[in-house]
Amino acid sequence: MIPWYVKIPAKVVLSRLPVSGKAWQELQLFRAGGMDNDEYARSIFNKHFDATGFSDLANKTVLEIGPGNGLLTGKYANELGAAKTWLIDSEPIADVEPFPNTIYLTNGLKSFREVPDASVDFLFSNAVLEHIRLKEFTPLVMEMKRVLKPEGIGSHQIDFRDHLQYALNNLRFSERIWESEFMAKSGFYTNRIPWAKMKATLEEHFSVCIKHRNSWPSLPTAQKKMSSPFNAMPEQDLMTLDCHAVITNRFAV
Repeated sequence: MIPWYVKIPAKVVLSRLPVSGKAWQELQLFRAGGMDNDEYARSIFNKHFDATGFSDLANKTVLEIGPGNGLLTGKYANELGAAKTWLIDSEPIADVEPFPNTIYLTNGLKSFREVPDASVDFLFSNAVLEHIRLKEFTPLVMEMKRVLKPEGIGSHQIDFRDHLQYALNNLRFSERIWESEFMAKSGFYTNRIPWAKMKATLEEHFSVCIKHRNSWPSLPTAQKKMSSPFNAMPEQDLMTLDCHAVITNRFAV
């Protein structure tokens, strides 16, 4: 495995080359997930759909945050009778045409402006919330609150590992350095929000049910090597490796 301290400069250099996101996908570099693979994409869709408890999507609407390199969610939603599907990403990575009744939006948080209030029945993301820029995370949660119907359901799989060596090496850096545009746009950014804090932010707007949560047997990166504030946090706050959370409107009747 290539060490994290080699990957960072390599990815910084590569990400500055005049190559489009779509081209990186074709070169198998900076891969934005595997949602262009039908078998994998269907398994992800089914996992989140099953978490809703819905029997089908007849006359319902769907919103996926971060479809990455595939738009197959539109296909699966149509098969279950969905009336409309929105797919929102930060850039046009998927190099395919959307399926019928599917709207592909690629301007990140601003794309939510095209989704009406209380219009979404089923909202989901898979290994995406950890990639939302730190300064945009709370605004995103507020947008999810705005677009979700009173009886709507959201399902989110979240990965808290670094995207360098699948440990916690991203916590070695100060916020000033990590949140700089230089680092954040180099293909390995995660917002480093620990699960306890992320859950608290979600709970300001939703009821949160944890479907599953996996923990590290021990911290994979020594806490004394982490930067502030992580080096002073209770160790337990850093122990969540990944989790699957389902959100519903707290005051739904």
